[in-house]
Amino acid sequence: MKRQPLLPIAAVGLLAVASTPCAAIEIGTALRTSVGGQADGARDLGLGDQSSNEILYVNLAPRFSIEFDRNWVFYLRGRAFVPTGDVLDTDEGQTTLSREVKSFVKLDEAWLRFGGFTSYPGESVRIGHQFIRENERSYVGRDADALYWVLNTTKFQSSAGILYQFNAYRSDGIDLPLDQRKRVYGYGNISTDWMPEHQIGLRGLHARDVGGLPGAGRPVNAETKLEEVNLTWLGVYLSNGYLNPRKPNAIKYWADATYLVGSTLSNTLGQNRLTSGFDRQSTSAVASTVGVRWRPGVLPLLVGAEYAYSGGGTQSQYRQSGLQSNATPFTGITTSTYRYNEALRAQLGNLRVATLYTSYSLPNDEVSLIVQKFNKDDRFVGILSNNVSAATGPSTDIGYGIDVVASHYLPTFGVLKNLYEDDDSISEDPRSAIRLRASIFNPGKAYAPGSDINYRVILEASLWVF
Repeated sequence: MKRQPLLPIAAVGLLAVASTPCAAIEIGTALRTSVGGQADGARDLGLGDQSSNEILYVNLAPRFSIEFDRNWVFYLRGRAFVPTGDVLDTDEGQTTLSREVKSFVKLDEAWLRFGGFTSYPGESVRIGHQFIRENERSYVGRDADALYWVLNTTKFQSSAGILYQFNAYRSDGIDLPLDQRKRVYGYGNISTDWMPEHQIGLRGLHARDVGGLPGAGRPVNAETKLEEVNLTWLGVYLSNGYLNPRKPNAIKYWADATYLVGSTLSNTLGQNRLTSGFDRQSTSAVASTVGVRWRPGVLPLLVGAEYAYSGGGTQSQYRQSGLQSNATPFTGITTSTYRYNEALRAQLGNLRVATLYTSYSLPNDEVSLIVQKFNKDDRFVGILSNNVSAATGPSTDIGYGIDVVASHYLPTFGVLKNLYEDDDSISEDPRSAIRLRASIFNPGKAYAPGSDINYRVILEASLWVF
């Protein structure tokens, strides 16, 4: 049966409010233009035939909003990316494992929001292609076709949605990752203040593949999906604004624990790459992160530490949902930073990460220095990395990483002001900026002797035009 994206459904809703009197309509437009350079080390750590890569690029990201009245809003966001050569594609939520990325045009968001079900200004329902940003982004932090509900009050926040990735909506032919195709997600998050300025929250995510696996005796190729999941993530978290750099608390903290339960069904392969049967594997795994950050007095200095654990092994192997981005402002500056080293871009699963960082933050300038040590939980199992392709051996020592993130901000303008101030679904910083991201990953004993240090350096100037 042919898949029908949610975009036409959003278009129907848009037509339904088109009769609103013209005097009530407010239109907002913005263009974020980024010009930069990126240098990457060899992703195989010098153990194979891959080489370093350096490119320049222009990234055009237009935004468009129509506010029909206080209840109805339509939002559109796109992207045109033009590099001088092949580049590892890294937007906020996704990373491909191929350098075969050239120029492309992409639809990032196109959704319709209705906020008239209750009298709460923080309540709304959105339908269409949208970027779901849950608080920590370790569950959900990507764009998907979704029906998504949000209710935020002074002391109570909740959200819930059904998500499905119908298409990558890109012009260069790059499709969704194989494991994300024909996968339905249900997500929910609820939190409240257990004391002033201190939150406790519960969240859950369920993922289920609905496409079916090939039967026995079928040939397979690189585009054949060989695994179905039926997995549920259940978690609890405590925080006092750790991921909100705008809150001035002297001490901020974050603590979470997640239990992953479910099963995976995989095809087994026989001779000549023909399916020979099925193998079902149960999963029962845990992951947890604890972080604390301190601002000494009135100084614009921050120091912090984190420790992340995610189980490894056969049945105890943790895995993330596939919708995560792992990019948050966890160091106390407004710039989102990849949580497990930009040059490694590790994912949770058989991973232990000890992190120390310090940040310096002024109204127009900010910088963070992050030092991390990576270890396996089970030394005989590998890890998942979005930027290093080299395999690991039977050692727990993955290595260490160092990241520097520095930004200088230019004057603030009113980019889509009605959405930016009133709706968490538009969580962009509306300031033009010059930003440096520099990262190295020094491989440990888990990698083969002679492995090279991997690096990534990105220098970018972003200008908002209205």
